[in-house]
Amino acid sequence: MENTVAWIAAAVFSLIGWGSLFHFSWIVANWPSARGRVVDNHAEWSKTRSAEHYAKRNIYFPIIEFDAGGELHRAKGGVGRGEPWEMGEAVGLHYNPANPDHVLDLNGWQRLLFSGAFIAFGVACFAAAMDWVS
Repeated sequence: MENTVAWIAAAVFSLIGWGSLFHFSWIVANWPSARGRVVDNHAEWSKTRSAEHYAKRNIYFPIIEFDAGGELHRAKGGVGRGEPWEMGEAVGLHYNPANPDHVLDLNGWQRLLFSGAFIAFGVACFAAAMDWVS
């Protein structure tokens, strides 16, 4: 039974990791790129857990203005952070040519870390399934 769980976990984590890596790579290869600038912040509440209780805090997403084929667009970025984005900050992005409001703002390290973590968990589960680790 433990071996089956390890195989399933290895498959799921690996599929998520490699799938997200290939998805990000496909977007970079097929969607037009642009340089934008932050013109506003969009704050969303996020629940965080501290040692004693749950708390709410704002997560700030940039509103990015960029040129998409000669037309000016504004879109909400997908990378949030705890502090507001600096107005005028330059942001590299790729946008969907069929819907320029759908952007992938490039934070390559974060995207690589996300995919790499799932791939690493998949490898660890695969090692456990093969009884290479105990």
